[in-house]
Amino acid sequence: MNLYLLRHGEAESVATTSAGRQLTEAGYEEIENVARQFVSRHLSLDRCFVSPALRTQQTAETFLAQIFHPPALETLDALDATCRAADAMRALDGIDIKNSGNILLVSHNPLLSELLALLTDGNIDHLRILETGNLACVTLDIIGLGMGDFAFMLEPDPARVASS
Repeated sequence: MNLYLLRHGEAESVATTSAGRQLTEAGYEEIENVARQFVSRHLSLDRCFVSPALRTQQTAETFLAQIFHPPALETLDALDATCRAADAMRALDGIDIKNSGNILLVSHNPLLSELLALLTDGNIDHLRILETGNLACVTLDIIGLGMGDFAFMLEPDPARVASS
């Protein structure tokens, strides 16, 4: 299985509530760019779980609109900005991974960067920080500490990836 971790695109800095922050125009462009890279790799999704926050919902909708045969968007409270990676891992543990195929999680930091570290390294000692619009791919058979392998990262500006 491939688990794709997508951090929401750039969001407005001020809103009535944190959960109500919307994507900026640059945020939409970031997500569209990453989605085009995803499609160019001939990748597919079977399920999509997203935080209830507006900016992540907008990110997921924008991303899914760019891919072929997108799955339904499923809101998962354990991906909220107030949650931690352990909350997300517990929620994912209840999902039938073997029959879920490729899963996209759309959420926030620090949750996603911590989740990436826990799944690949088993701890958060050496975080690989997901910037806005970054998509990381982890290959794994079961959800567990250190059970996954980091496969690749897509960034909104592919030139940044090539130069790093």
